[in-house]
This record gives sequence, C-alpha cells and structure tokens, in this order.
Amino acid sequence: MKNRIVQLINSEGLTSSKFADTIGVQRSSISHILSGRNNPSLDFVQKILSSFPSISPNWLISGTGEMYVTQNSPSLFQEPDIKPTPIESQANHPPKLNKETVSIPRSNPEPMLEMSAFTSGKQIEKVVVFYTDKTFKEYNPS
Repeated sequence: MKNRIVQLINSEGLTSSKFADTIGVQRSSISHILSGRNNPSLDFVQKILSSFPSISPNWLISGTGEMYVTQNSPSLFQEPDIKPTPIESQANHPPKLNKETVSIPRSNPEPMLEMSAFTSGKQIEKVVVFYTDKTFKEYNPS
C-alpha cells in the first residue's frame, strides 16, 4: 500500500506535506508510512478516500483494478443501487397513528422501501421520532 500512496501523491502532483494537509493527518504520519515504519490505519485509508473520491478503494486497499474510479466500476464503499418498490393502495392500509402524521424532511433522499419489508407481518407497537434538540415524540398505533 505504501507504493500506491506514493503513486497517488505523485499522480496528484503533491508533496508529502501537502498530501498530509489535504487528508487531515500529521505530516509525521505520512513520513512514517512512506519510510515503512508504520502501516496505514483504517482511519488513514478512509481519510484518503474521503479527500480523493476519484480514487478506487479497490486499488488503494488491494492494488487491483485502476487507480481512478470510472463510471462503471463498482466500489467497496458504494451503496447498492436499491430501486423503490410500489407502495400498496392507501385504501387497503390507512394510517393508524392516533396523533397527527409527521412529515420528516430528508436532506439525503434515499429510496423509500415498502414498510412490509421491515415488519414481516408483525404489528407496530410504537414509533419514536428523535429531534436534533435531544427531544422526542412517541406515536402509538390505535
């Protein structure tokens, strides 16, 4: 992995000091890794991948594949492509909450999955919504 880090630094046109600053680690950490004194930690690898999203995790970790991610190459850390399933008719499954229905804004929209995929025929006992101000509300089905 040391050789791949050197290759990345050279490919990006950086010095080892600038590379350390870019990924947010101490310069001595880079020096120790490049000298062979230390091996890169998982945290170190994650910082590289966060700072250089075009770098292939497969290449960095195992040396397989191309250095840079292409559109069609899957990543070790890429979320699976989940397609939403059709939601059954509301007439067949009316809401059963005894308080008002809460709409939660989503900052990172993800595909919505059918609730039956999670409950597997079980009855919902309680829904708890936690807020960023450390408060919460409980909703009980009627």
